[in-house]
Amino acid sequence: MGQACARRASAPADAKTNRTASATTATAAKSSTSAPPKTETLKHDPKKYSNDYSRFADIVDSDEEKEKEEAAKNAADEDEEETAIQALGWDGSNPSAAERLQMCNDMMELCRNTFKETRSKLGASGPDTSVTKALKLPKDHKKKFDGVISVDELAKYSCSSDRMLVSCLGDVYDVSSRPDQYGYGAKSFQAGKDITWCVVTGKETPKNCNRFYDIFKLDTDHLSRYLQIVCGRLVSLEEEFGEPVGRLDKFAKERTLPPPPTDEVEECKQQ
Repeated sequence: MGQACARRASAPADAKTNRTASATTATAAKSSTSAPPKTETLKHDPKKYSNDYSRFADIVDSDEEKEKEEAAKNAADEDEEETAIQALGWDGSNPSAAERLQMCNDMMELCRNTFKETRSKLGASGPDTSVTKALKLPKDHKKKFDGVISVDELAKYSCSSDRMLVSCLGDVYDVSSRPDQYGYGAKSFQAGKDITWCVVTGKETPKNCNRFYDIFKLDTDHLSRYLQIVCGRLVSLEEEFGEPVGRLDKFAKERTLPPPPTDEVEECKQQ
């Protein structure tokens, strides 16, 4: 009986403990379903987040700077050219660079068409490549130059060099593929030199190499005749050796060259 009384006495205590635990759980559940806590809104501070670009004020765009430098160089070159022309004391015809280019392009087109027609009539298919098939060409064969090449630099590519170059009206061609002509052949004296005056006069001799005159200072009749002769040779070089690999500095400022000697021009019988 005493044990039964003890069980009856502990039962209410256990119930009370359970009720307390249930109440605590309910309170926790209620708290978890309540509204989320408020977040603090930070105020925008312009001074804190603004970008300071003042340190970039003196930086110049690279393209813009390059354009300014190029414009300044062109202006200086033009002034130098005009000074040189005045020093010649020449007051006759002296076409602009653009006019010269147009005349050359027109004449080159005419000569190319004539060359094609002539080759077609003769039944020729193209330049003879039999000589070059077994030939060991230099590593820099047909490698193009950056900018213009000087007369002294051109001279390094003479008949004694593996790579041989020839200039005509300032266009420099790589003729290394024909050592039989320019290395040890009849045209060996032309390698490393400009042959424009040789072509104009029809007298292809060593003494007529590297003689620099401005044929555009000739009268219209002589200019037309000699320009056609020179362009005809350029087309022939182009056909056999491809595009020019450089430009001779003497012809980069062609307008400053002296006019051709009158006596030699009158002697020329080329048509």
